[in-house]
Amino acid sequence: MMSSNGGTRKTTGLNQKMTINRSNFILLLAAFIWGVSFIFQKAAMEYMGPLSFNAFRFLFGGLVLLPLINWRHRKKIDRRQNGSSSLIKGALLAGVFIFIGAGFQQSGIQYTTIGNAGFITGLYIIFVPIISLFTGHRYKNGLWLAVSLACVGLYLLSGMEGLNMAYGDFLVLLGAIFWAFHVIVVDHMSNNHDQIKFAALQFFACAAFSYLTALYMDDKAILFTFDEWKWVLASGFFAVALGYTLQVIGQTTSPPAQAAVIMSLEAVFAAIAGYFYFDEILGLRALAGCGLMFAGCLLTQYYPPIPQEH
Repeated sequence: MMSSNGGTRKTTGLNQKMTINRSNFILLLAAFIWGVSFIFQKAAMEYMGPLSFNAFRFLFGGLVLLPLINWRHRKKIDRRQNGSSSLIKGALLAGVFIFIGAGFQQSGIQYTTIGNAGFITGLYIIFVPIISLFTGHRYKNGLWLAVSLACVGLYLLSGMEGLNMAYGDFLVLLGAIFWAFHVIVVDHMSNNHDQIKFAALQFFACAAFSYLTALYMDDKAILFTFDEWKWVLASGFFAVALGYTLQVIGQTTSPPAQAAVIMSLEAVFAAIAGYFYFDEILGLRALAGCGLMFAGCLLTQYYPPIPQEH
């Protein structure tokens, strides 16, 4: 199978299927972590602004990975030296996309409902295959059916009525576009570089951009209380250090369009977490939406990218 950057992913036949299934499971685990971690994301907005929250949680997420990077270096695990400058450039670009995507999402959540935000963020499952067409991927028509099923499921899960686009919705939509670009960048980078180093570098880049912007926007520059730090540390460890690192590892094999649909299940897990933590009831419409999203996710597994011709 060909990667979007023209390199060859060296998996064939049964081994290829097993490798893709393992990667898809890793991405599903990332989606679960992100969905549950939405509890931290929502609660943190009572104590700080979105920029400072993103700055501190991504900084902590990067710091968490440093001992693992040091251990891997001492054990000589994955010591690829294929272009440290390209690794840094790619991580900076990924960090920019996370910074913009997370910034718009966090800001938009303050002006719209959680249901709307979850649905609109999930629209990156449409943007990813469209963008990936320009990076060399080609898909069979069944993939677009799977994406459509997942989108309908997201719509039902969100509880939206009509297609109203309020200010907060528009901000979240802008964020979804940049999340899609982030998925594409990770697809380019993860197969050719040390995934853990790449993950940490993109976290530090996002943290730096977020903090500088927070200072400019007069957001909180220092956190003092336990209530502030507990949400930063929880989100930084689970959503950032674990979730985003699993995304980088999982996308080593999973094609971007399939990966996007799997990761969009974050909305389902967030709804389930909301039910248990915030007593948010899931009606029949929402449950039907969850079912359609899972169906779309399963269907994508039968439609990998069409191999590129040379």
